Amino acid sequence: MEEQLNTLNIKSKEVGLKMHKGKTKFMTKYENDDTIPIENASIEKVQKCKYLGKSTCMKDLTKEEVDIRIRAGWGCFGRNREIFLYKNMPLSLKKQVYDQCILPTMTYGYQTCSLTKIIGNKLRVVQRAMERKILGIKIKDKVPCKNIRQQTHIKDVMLFAERQKWNWAGHVARMSDNRWTKRATEWQPKIGKRSRGRQPLR
Repeated sequence: MEEQLNTLNIKSKEVGLKMHKGKTKFMTKYENDDTIPIENASIEKVQKCKYLGKSTCMKDLTKEEVDIRIRAGWGCFGRNREIFLYKNMPLSLKKQVYDQCILPTMTYGYQTCSLTKIIGNKLRVVQRAMERKILGIKIKDKVPCKNIRQQTHIKDVMLFAERQKWNWAGHVARMSDNRWTKRATEWQPKIGKRSRGRQPLR
C-alpha cells in the first residue's frame, strides 16, 4: 500500500495534480502501521471514511447509514415545509416535489446496500409519517395507510430503492471495459470457500 500511494503521488504530479496529505487517508483490514510516509508527511489510517455523503467501513454500516439518510430526508422535508404544509398548494405539486427531492435524498447510495425487511419497514414508517403531515392527518385519526397513499399517489420508498438497484445492476452488466466497478462485482476469491447458508454481506 505504501508503494501504491507513493506511485500515485508521483504520477499525479506528472499530470499537474497534487495529493492533499491532510485529506488523504487509508483503510485496511490487515494489521499494519497506523501511518504511511509520503515525502515529508504521513498518511493516517482510519476505521471509517465518509465520501460523497456515504460512509465506508470494513464493517456493515447499513443500519447507521439508513438512520443518516432518514435524518437527511426529514431535513429536506423541513426545508420544503412551505410547500408541503401549505393547504392551498395543489397535492400534485407536493407529490412532484416529494418524488424529486425527498425520495432521492432518503435512498442515496442504496444501489449497493443490502436492504432487509427491517430496514424497509423503517423507511416506510418515515414515509407514512411524511404523508400524514402533507395531508394534515394525525395518527389518532386512524386513517388506513392504503387510503393515505390513494390520496397522495407518492412512490413507495422501497420500490423506488429497488428500482435504483436494478438500474445500477444493468449499468454494471453493460460495462465492456475493465474498470474497478465490474472487477469488484465479478471477483472470486482464490482461497477459501463460502460457508453454508445466506451470506450476511453482499
